Amino acid sequence: MDKGGEYRSLIGLPGGMNHASVPAMEAIAKDAGFKIVAGKGDDPDTLGKQIVYLYDTAQFPFYQAEVYHQYHNDFQSPPYGKAYNQLATAAFEDGRLQTTGCPDRV
Repeated sequence: MDKGGEYRSLIGLPGGMNHASVPAMEAIAKDAGFKIVAGKGDDPDTLGKQIVYLYDTAQFPFYQAEVYHQYHNDFQSPPYGKAYNQLATAAFEDGRLQTTGCPDRV
């Protein structure tokens, strides 16, 4: 199973907790039994903690991994569904994800 801080659940938005979408995200998270928490960097894994870290993208910019690692299923749980898995293809096709020189599968 994938464990450790590198597998924490997170969202990155400009302004972090000050982003206009935060109240709506907090309500949705609460309804699902989760809490949105400000990311501080080098935060621990969220496995079993019912939290999602929210990072300010100005302070913590996005660094892309291999395309294969974007939007894939956890290997120990049921599949997330085709709509989720196809997000990688859409992001690759519109340029939000790019090849990294490592083996990529889209």
